[in-house]
Parts: sequence; structure tokens; C-alpha cells
Amino acid sequence: MTSIGMRPTMRQLEYLVALDTHGHVGRAAAACFVTQPTLSAQIRELEKHVGIAVTERVGRGIAVTAAGRELAARARVILQAADELLESAHRSETELTGPLRVGAIPTVAPYLLARVLPAVRERHPSVEMHLLELQTAPLMAALAAAELDLGLMALPIDDERFEYEVVLVDPFVLAMAPDHRLANQSHVSMRGIRDETVLLLEDGHCLRDQTLEICDRAGARNDGGIQGTSLHTICQMVAAGMGVTLLPASARQIEAHDGTGVVVRHFSDTKPSREVALAWRKLAPAAPLYRELGRLMADRIAEAA
Repeated sequence: MTSIGMRPTMRQLEYLVALDTHGHVGRAAAACFVTQPTLSAQIRELEKHVGIAVTERVGRGIAVTAAGRELAARARVILQAADELLESAHRSETELTGPLRVGAIPTVAPYLLARVLPAVRERHPSVEMHLLELQTAPLMAALAAAELDLGLMALPIDDERFEYEVVLVDPFVLAMAPDHRLANQSHVSMRGIRDETVLLLEDGHCLRDQTLEICDRAGARNDGGIQGTSLHTICQMVAAGMGVTLLPASARQIEAHDGTGVVVRHFSDTKPSREVALAWRKLAPAAPLYRELGRLMADRIAEAA
């Protein structure tokens, strides 16, 4: 194997390519912005490194040998690859490229990703998005272990290893069947749900904990024996008259549009809500770009509201 000390330099390869391109030492030197003696000296050094003559004297001038032309062709490939490497490194400071692994909690993924992904692709066309739906605890574990680059989840995020950008303040609305006693009101109060059975997601969903906290403050009941695996399942149970639920407004367009058998009402007094944020490791090299991405998502979500 050739030792590192014997490898030609990138500059020497550039001089060889220039000489092969222009066929004249003076023009090659001018193209490389060096003097003719400098270019000639570096070509001689190149010949020592590769062990072959890449030039020969022809009359009063110098020509590139057949071996030199073959070497110049290989040098062009190497120089192009080096340029692409530098361009990629530069882009990494201003643009996300390559694989980007994003996790999102189940109560966010179906409702927000479709709104923000086009903006991400537009801003970072060279990025390859890989999406994974996870509950909060495994998502944060994967993010901490660098198995994910970004996490889209609900606050709070009580971990000093992470930074985040809030992308949405998501109010809760009360979801019920159209024939429910509260459906004839334009708004409902927290006191109004005190005697209602509030349906919950199963353990592990942060939305379950948020709903329980709101129910406790309102004095509402929850049926611990009936739990849904997803918001869609919960809304199907609501449509069947099994109870009511607190639905994030971001999910309303999908889970409570006309024909679903679910209607929603805003609260008139207390305005319960959750904050959804894009999170990343504080020490991630692309952290500034992730923060910019979070702000881009927030802008796109606001535009679509």
C-alpha cells in the first residue's frame, strides 16, 4: 500500500489536470494562478510520488505523456469527488441532507405531519425523511440514544439533554355524539362535564395523563375499564355514545368532521390545551438547523389553521 507521505497532493493533481487541459505550461499556470516555475516544480514532485513521467519535452515545450493523460483522467474524478465533499460539508451548515430520522407521538403524527412535511422538503430538498410513531417514553429514549434525530411530542420535556421549539399550542375541545345533552350548546364549561364519563387512551400516552389532570380539576369521571388504543378508536367509542373525550383541536379535521358521528364544542371558561414541540439533542451538530426547522413547522401550521 502506498504510504500517506508518498501520495500526491490535491494541488499537484490540479496542476496536472490544468496542464493536460491547456497543453501549455504558461496557460496552465495562469489558470491555476501560480507562476510557471511553481507549476513545473510541483509536476516534478508529482512524478516522484507516482513513479512515472507525466510530461516530456517536445521541441521547446512540454507535453503530457500517455501515462500522464491517464493519470489526469483519474485526477479529474478525484478532484470532482473532493469538490462534492466540500460542497456537502458546506451544505451541512445551511441545509439538512441525507437521512433524517423523526419520531412522533401517536396523537400528533396523523394530524400534523401532513401539514409540515411539504415545508421540510421544500426547505431541505436533499433530506431523506424516515418517520417513526412512538409513545413518549420510548421516543425520548430513542432520541437520547441517537437512534432518532428529532422528536415531535407534547410538553413537558423535563430532560436537560434536549432542546426544543414549540410548534403548536393545541387547545382541547370536548368531543361527543351529536345527540349528547351538551351538543345543543355552542360552548361548554368545565363544570358542565363534571358528571360525564370521559374516555381515555391506554397507559403510555401522554395525552391520557393530560386528560386525567384536566378531569381531576373539573371533577369529571373517567372509565378506567374502557380505554382506547388511539384517538380514532376513542372517537369511535364517542360516536357510539359510550362517553365524551377531550380531543386536541389539531385532530378535529380528521376525527370529528361531518359524517363521523362526532361533534366538538369549545370550552367557555378554562381553555385547556397542550403544547407540541420539536425536540432534539442539545449537543447535536445540526441543532441550529433543527431549531430553524421547528420555527418553519410552527409557521406552516399557523398558516394552515
